[in-house]
Amino acid sequence: MGHVRLGSLPRSRAWKEVVGLIAAGADVSQIANATIRAADKAFSFVLDDKGFTEAVWLMTQLAIAAKKDNFQDHLATHGVRLSEETSLPDLTAAISEALDNKRVENGRRGDLGEIAQRALVGAIVEHVRPKLPSLFTPDANDLQAALSSLGKKREFGELSRTFFSKLANESMNYFLTKTLGSQLGEGLRFPTMNEMNQFDKALETHCKEASMIVERFSADWFSKHRYEEGGDISRESSNGFASYALKKMKDELKEGARADAR
Repeated sequence: MGHVRLGSLPRSRAWKEVVGLIAAGADVSQIANATIRAADKAFSFVLDDKGFTEAVWLMTQLAIAAKKDNFQDHLATHGVRLSEETSLPDLTAAISEALDNKRVENGRRGDLGEIAQRALVGAIVEHVRPKLPSLFTPDANDLQAALSSLGKKREFGELSRTFFSKLANESMNYFLTKTLGSQLGEGLRFPTMNEMNQFDKALETHCKEASMIVERFSADWFSKHRYEEGGDISRESSNGFASYALKKMKDELKEGARADAR
């Protein structure tokens, strides 16, 4: 089974600009803008990466399942098999297994697909955990009650925003890791690990702020398509959503630097 990597960009002119901005102490929005531009070609195959489109598809089906009489049966048809005593860790493990199986079925593993899988699991945990009881161990009924909110227009928009925020943040870190590490030390951009961690947090915040553009779009898209498709959403519709939402996210990250410069 092959492994499709996003690729590295250390020799490209665009990547040299990223390195130069980091070394010069540029604002995180400028670095994010340059990184997205430098990585554009590396992400050009995004719609061919089944891991990414499958993660988005599964996100829509989690929201659809939330309004079904038996959400377990609906998810099982998409490879997410849950027991009667399912917990949140069981759910995230089942989601990961379903996406892993899909990538094996497709005969290759792509870095973007793996990043998308982690982004989806992280988004689910972030949205579901606060809705579970904290004074005692939640059971399967508590989990289903917490998941039921994902079927609401607003909740899906928030879930989608978190997913694309995490996807963008980790994707940029994928490219930036080695460069940031080379800028750690006395006399360099990051004299201490604490200052590098502050940059990481700033980049995460920047992605969260940029992802606001996806939230409203996702909520409206979900509501419209669920209504037009009789309470469900097709894979074709999901793939179109995945493509356009990612484009909006990338455009907003590019726009962020221009807005900060004004």
